[in-house]
Amino acid sequence: MKVLLLICAVFVSFLGLAQPRKFRAPLWTTHDANVDIVGASIGFIPRDFTSDTSLIRTYGVRIEAFPLSFIYFMSPKSPLSSSNAAYFDNLKGNASQLINGLNIATGSFEAIDVNGISTTIFMHYSRKHNGIALAGITNTIERGNGLMIAYGGNEVYHGNGIMVGTLFGNSTNTFNGLQISAANFISEKGSGLQIGIFNSATNFRGLQLGLWNKNSKRSLPILNWQFKG
Repeated sequence: MKVLLLICAVFVSFLGLAQPRKFRAPLWTTHDANVDIVGASIGFIPRDFTSDTSLIRTYGVRIEAFPLSFIYFMSPKSPLSSSNAAYFDNLKGNASQLINGLNIATGSFEAIDVNGISTTIFMHYSRKHNGIALAGITNTIERGNGLMIAYGGNEVYHGNGIMVGTLFGNSTNTFNGLQISAANFISEKGSGLQIGIFNSATNFRGLQLGLWNKNSKRSLPILNWQFKG
């Protein structure tokens, strides 16, 4: 009898943990659990401020207006991974939100994945971004593929595509593609073209155009290159 009761208890617990996903359309809130939203999703507080760890998926337009987004720049450090171990750890499992379509936010500072277009008034952080990322201040992306434009600059751990920034520059761990900014940095490995006032790259294959250019082989003004190790 005890064994039967134990089996029943485990079965009931399993059903409770399963939490089947819900479908909502054409408008719903991101302040729900285990929901797939087709149409428009709306939120006002980042979900990592709550205890809900379930995945919210939006197919369409996600809109988040967080009143305190403008203070994100006061964070004591960048949310970007500081090592390969941290990078792979951050990319494990599900993000807090998955957006397939258009992401419109005052600011993003949680582990979201985006396939499509993001427009952010202030600072934008995402775990994975494939498509176009536009930010009023900075884009900070763990893995970015596509076009990344920010009035301040872009900070990407691993990236491919085009990065355009201004005063804050473009900073990456590894990057393949085009970087345009006042200053461009590739700290580990990259290929393509850097255009800026100052360009610096390690293990780089490509061209550098700027007032001062530095790669693993030499430092030169105006034009620098490296095509072999």
